[in-house]
Amino acid sequence: MSGPLSGLHILDLSTYVAGPSATLALAQLGADVVRVDPVGGATDTRRLPRSAGGTSLYWAGLNKGKRSVEVDLRSESGRDIVRSLLAAPGSGHGLLVTNAVGQEWLGYEKLKQVRPDVIVVHIAGRGDGRPAVDYTINSEVGLPWLTGPVDSSLPVNHVLPAWDLLTGLHIALALLAAHAERVTTGRGRLVEVNLADVAAATMAHLGFVADAVVNGSGRLRDGNYLYGSYGCDFATADGRRVMVVALTARHWDKLVELTGTHAILQSLQMTLRVDFGEEAARYEHRDLISAILAPWFSAHTHAGAVAALDAGHVLWGDYRTIAEFVSDPIVTANDLFHQVDQPGVGSFPVPGLVTRSPGWGQDKPAPAPQLGADNDAVVREWLQVEDWPI
Repeated sequence: MSGPLSGLHILDLSTYVAGPSATLALAQLGADVVRVDPVGGATDTRRLPRSAGGTSLYWAGLNKGKRSVEVDLRSESGRDIVRSLLAAPGSGHGLLVTNAVGQEWLGYEKLKQVRPDVIVVHIAGRGDGRPAVDYTINSEVGLPWLTGPVDSSLPVNHVLPAWDLLTGLHIALALLAAHAERVTTGRGRLVEVNLADVAAATMAHLGFVADAVVNGSGRLRDGNYLYGSYGCDFATADGRRVMVVALTARHWDKLVELTGTHAILQSLQMTLRVDFGEEAARYEHRDLISAILAPWFSAHTHAGAVAALDAGHVLWGDYRTIAEFVSDPIVTANDLFHQVDQPGVGSFPVPGLVTRSPGWGQDKPAPAPQLGADNDAVVREWLQVEDWPI
């Protein structure tokens, strides 16, 4: 492995998104990440979507560039292998990420007996130990009541596991911080991260908590409008849609100039005694503004509208299906992506490291391993023994 973290050797006993996304980020920066699965694979090794041959594309995406060992985690001999790997000598060893529940043998105090300076990052659903996943946490923070059409009377879940992914980044940062501390002090550490805390903290960081407490009511569902500024989706003459955003006064001026609506908007400002150069005013009167801008879009085809938006330096984005997205130059002509042959699947575009800097990460991402493919190699390198212990 190459990259700034090439001296780290991490055991990944986590499943689903939060833990694997954390160790994926570390692996892309050069860490030697060994995913440990029970015999036959954990439940997420078969999660949808799958290839025609049954290989989980989800698992392949989150575990690329790692190595895999397959161990009977119910047996003491299998657990001994994990303990031995965790106790492997060297300052870059003794690092564990896990979301295991009710596994006493993986408890921090137990693992300290194996290696006193062990670093364990443990992921939970909630701080009080009750189970939770991204989708149950998201329903509790209020966002589904802000998502979806204005006239909807039902909560609308998003499809992105945002709390899992944010938790993953916190996990990666915490592990690196704990390792840096260990280099200085020689002490290990237990770090506990739970999805509920990440969600609650994020809601507070973004002002949702303060808004509800200080202002009483908090935000309301607002469709595709951009909260607090001006952003709206518009239909073109041929039925396509684009998202247009005016975050700054310059953005706003460009949009008004392009659509030729200066006179009518100036008159509206005088009538309302407001200044649309201020984003709060644009947000307050978003319905009126959108009604004035909409005819320009409906008079242009999608191709004509986006060409004019580009020429006018207006901030905009296209509405695409996922099939359209994967055929776009952001994937097909982006050196972030490489064609990688994934065993059991075939060749498809795989992204490398998004934080680009010379010498960081691999030039071409490695595929996800096949279950147990690295049993012999890992024990040979980590434990200096020639054969798989059991």
